[in-house]
Formats: sequence, C-alpha cells, structure tokens
Amino acid sequence: MREEALRKVFEHAERVDEWCSKHGGIRVMTALFGSQNYGLDNENSDVDTKSVIIPELNDWTWGDIEKYNITIEMPDGSHAEVKAFPSMCKQWIKCNINFLETLYTEYVDIAPGWEWLYEELMNIRDNLSRHNMYRAGQTWLGYLHQAIERAFTSTSESLGYRPECEYNPKSLMNAFRIKESFIRFFMFNRPFDEATDVSDMRTMLLDIKEHPMPRDVALTYMRDLVTWMEKVAYPYVRDHYTDKEVFNVDFYMRQLCKMVYVTLGENEVCG
Repeated sequence: MREEALRKVFEHAERVDEWCSKHGGIRVMTALFGSQNYGLDNENSDVDTKSVIIPELNDWTWGDIEKYNITIEMPDGSHAEVKAFPSMCKQWIKCNINFLETLYTEYVDIAPGWEWLYEELMNIRDNLSRHNMYRAGQTWLGYLHQAIERAFTSTSESLGYRPECEYNPKSLMNAFRIKESFIRFFMFNRPFDEATDVSDMRTMLLDIKEHPMPRDVALTYMRDLVTWMEKVAYPYVRDHYTDKEVFNVDFYMRQLCKMVYVTLGENEVCG
C-alpha cells in the first residue's frame, strides 16, 4: 500500500469532517478512487476520494439530502466528492463502477463507531457488483461510450485534453482500461477488484496517455472500440445474461438504510 496515497485519504477525511461540523451530517467513510486502484498511478497522479455522509435526521426525514452531494476541491487540486448515504446506495445499486470501486479499495478511512456499517457493505459488495449482470453490462458499456466520446469532444485541459494533438489521450486510455476490465469481469468472470486491476497492462495503457499518437491514428482506435462494443460487447451481454435480479439488492439496501436511520435517531435521542 502506498503510504502517500493513504495519507491523502486521511487528509480528505479530515476536510470532510470539517465540512460536516459546519453544515451538518456525519462522515462514515472516505475511500480512494482512480488510478491507484487500477495500478495506473505515477508520481503526478492526484489522489481523489469519495466520502459517504449520513445526513442529519431532520434532513433525512424531510428528504433534504441534496445539500450533502457536493465536491470539495483540496488545496493540491485533488477532489473530495461527498455523497449522502442514500444517494451513494443508489449509485452502488446502479453498478456505477466509479462508486463500486470504493468498496474494494485498500485506501479507506472509517469513522469511529461506523465500522459495523462498513462491515455490512463488505459483506454485500460482491452481490452489489453482480446482482443484475445484464444491467451492469449496460452500465459499464455506457461508461465506455462516455470515455470514448470525451476523448474527442471535451476540450478541458484540466481533464486531460491535449491541444497539440487535438484530443484527450487520458480519456482514450480510460476507454481501453474499461474495455479490458469489462472482458475480465463479464467474459472471464473475474472478481470486481481483480477485473479492475489492470496493472499488468500498465506500460501499454500509460503509453497511450503519456505519449499521444497522431489524431488520425487515435480516431482509428476509437472506431475499433466502437465496433467492438456494437459487434462483441453488447451482443455478449444480451446472449449471456437476462434482465433478472439474482439478489434482492434493493431490499437489502433499504433495510441497511433503515438500520442507519434508526441508529441516527437513537444517537440523537440519547445524545
């Protein structure tokens, strides 16, 4: 485990705790997401995190939880994304890969007193990632399509756009990363954390990001990716999976939210 990355996670956790002391809510966990989880980080990689906040009881009761769904920019330019617990649950249920990875990373800070909730999430994480493989496949391929689109439409240099080559090599690398993880997860039936760890392809993937190819060559790769999605990936999902729940994840997560809600109420009464 890289000590610097874990130190940054702790810094983000402290910053979110400070936000909660001013605006309300209780942080229960802060987890790293991004290149370190995939084995693709280098000395220039940011350490970005996602934190889960339990809303104030009154806000939860009246449905006013959107104020907890924010992103805090750290002094070093990294980002601490924050989600209210119910909102985070919905992202996990959708098989949003950028959120599921927070349940598999080693870089995590758990707030004292909420270890039980983290343990519950650890017990269900594999069911969350595979509860409906048909819908999960559609979600993963949707993110692949977004990465491809962003590579050639976004002009935000902060997100990786390179004016000299007129496309975003970082997004193109992410497209190849998602494709490889898709193959491992859906076609080879690898566990989520093994499928998303593409460190064995580190040299090739980082070369795409750090040594941009000419735009016309990159466009050829982009068309190949789109063809693979249309001719291979989508048909594979349709042929091998049905739109059927193999685990009632909605029920489980609703029950977990109720447990958190009751715990929050008890703490407020006793406190």
